Amino acid sequence: MAITVFEACKKRKRTPNIFTISYFAGSTDSATMMEYFRGSFKDNIREFLKRCAETEDYSVGANPVWCTLLVSESSGVVFPLYIVQENVKGSSSSQPLCNLCRYVGWSHHFVSKRNYHLIVPEDHNWSKPLKKESLKLQTHLLHGIIHCNGFGHLLCIKTETISNYLQGEELMNLWDHLCASLQTRDISVYDMSKKGLMNLRLLHGVAHGHSWFGKWGYKLCRGSFGLTKQEYSRAIEILRSLDLSNIIHDFTKKGQGKLIEQMIQSYRDVSETQLVTISDLLQFMLAFKSKSLIQRKTALALASISSNSSTQTTHQAKTPLLSHPSEDNSFASQNTDDHRTLSSFVAKLDARWPARRLENAVKVIFHILKTHGAGMHRQDLRDAIREHIGDTGLIDFVLKHINKVIVGNQIILRENNPTTKLLEFSLEKASDGAIERKTQSHTDILSLQPGLDVYKDLLFLYKNVLLGYPEYHAVSIASTVVLDSKHFVKKWQFKRNGEDNLLRLICQVKPSYDELVNELIRPLPPGELVVTQKCATVRELKLMVQCALIDTYFVMDKFVVKDIRIGELVAKEDQELLECGVGQGMQVWVRGCGLDFDTELRYQGGDNDWTVDCRCGAKDDDGERMVACDVCHVWQHTRCNSINDGDVPPSFLCHVCRSRMKKLAGCKM
Repeated sequence: MAITVFEACKKRKRTPNIFTISYFAGSTDSATMMEYFRGSFKDNIREFLKRCAETEDYSVGANPVWCTLLVSESSGVVFPLYIVQENVKGSSSSQPLCNLCRYVGWSHHFVSKRNYHLIVPEDHNWSKPLKKESLKLQTHLLHGIIHCNGFGHLLCIKTETISNYLQGEELMNLWDHLCASLQTRDISVYDMSKKGLMNLRLLHGVAHGHSWFGKWGYKLCRGSFGLTKQEYSRAIEILRSLDLSNIIHDFTKKGQGKLIEQMIQSYRDVSETQLVTISDLLQFMLAFKSKSLIQRKTALALASISSNSSTQTTHQAKTPLLSHPSEDNSFASQNTDDHRTLSSFVAKLDARWPARRLENAVKVIFHILKTHGAGMHRQDLRDAIREHIGDTGLIDFVLKHINKVIVGNQIILRENNPTTKLLEFSLEKASDGAIERKTQSHTDILSLQPGLDVYKDLLFLYKNVLLGYPEYHAVSIASTVVLDSKHFVKKWQFKRNGEDNLLRLICQVKPSYDELVNELIRPLPPGELVVTQKCATVRELKLMVQCALIDTYFVMDKFVVKDIRIGELVAKEDQELLECGVGQGMQVWVRGCGLDFDTELRYQGGDNDWTVDCRCGAKDDDGERMVACDVCHVWQHTRCNSINDGDVPPSFLCHVCRSRMKKLAGCKM
């Protein structure tokens, strides 16, 4: 239930402040408040909790909780933003190291002492206290975690309209404004956002040239499976430049080709500008989708009236536009177990494999059954399929779902043998009625009057074009590259204000030679942002840097700053920073002693020196499922070794060790 302003105030000991989302965008009305957020993130978040939030009367696993009340400018609803300060050491934190830092390439960052969770729960939980498991849930409307050094991760955000009161873009604006106001450093997001069955990083990548998060400045940080930024950019370029005329030509001889041509032409008729590429088409469809139904119907009617071509009229008479399934129940009345064509069977599957691979698997099953000439038990059929397809996960998935699928003039059937009680697959000649329905293979998933249900139109093009090319085709390869690119990062620049009389410096600890060789086994982490007065002396800066490092990192618990190097000079204690040539945003080197190399909380990636060397080219953990070789202990992706996600191999040898063992066996013979 939504919180009204009255209810929000009634539950508080004093009348709370209620902020608008745009307040944190740095508007004129909030200029005075924004003056308090001029330091580094760890200082700004404390000011935020002091001035913009109220302490809750409970804790989450001994971690304090605050709440800020916000009002949606679109719906007028008041909703809570909860902030949980997770104290990493000595708290209930079961996982003090951050896996997300490792996945995004920040394994070398020192472990921060505090993490701040920013949470907007689901509507029905707005008035309920957070629980310990709330810090791990992926069901919140918004959940981000920011380490006290300013680096953080957007864990989840509901991009689809699941909330009754808040939209995905509104929540994203809130997150973006907060990150800017609090002066975060780098924020990552593991992009698994979807619109129904469509991955937004592919849909928006083709339409706009960037992911859904790209609207807010998030850019690819690293791809999975060894993919580079250059490969990602090239894949986006290939997909966006795909000409609509070429698409129509490529699918002319395929079952869905006529429907693809019809849909492209329909949206071309409605558009006031020329649609040349698939990027143009998807951009227009996404904009058209935002219009009301009456506006879309009006546009479609006007486009139909203005179309005076006799060729088009004849074509429409021969292939009438079928109504949306909600308006025509002829298909809804059919038995859900009725015969399906190959294309409609594949279109209905919600699978991680592209349509072409699913279709190929069905065709392999068909040819094996046809060659065998009789029914086959599941295991026998599976073994026969493996001679043609190496992906056991794909095989099991198709065998699990296939039944009453028409291929040619025959139907693939799956049923339990009454005698053996085993699952058996066979072929049966299709009836004339079933074959006649072959021309209507997509009517159960497609709005064949384009524009009435734009989502279904987008889904049709997504499945049949972006994922519908053969596996070896450039479009198919490019789509796979985009889908395998999931880690995006936004880098925040610290605010440069020449009127606030403050210097913002990046202070980088410079270890000794022995520490670099013997203790610090990874690259140096990024420097610490320190904000000081322009008139401060070197001595004052040393004390500020020392306090900031001790307050932020476990490895710095007993660190003592000895000297500060500015450029090539070692500054004197009593000199003012401006006299030493210090400029805004300059990096200064800090020398000292007392780094705690015995702490287990040194690197976010842990101290395990494990090796990743996969055949795809990956040299570091990217968050994808991996398996270690039993001989050399090198980690590789399961997908790159054709291991199904549900399988745990009893033993695994990488291709290098397998080749080596074969050579040794050959020598012994």
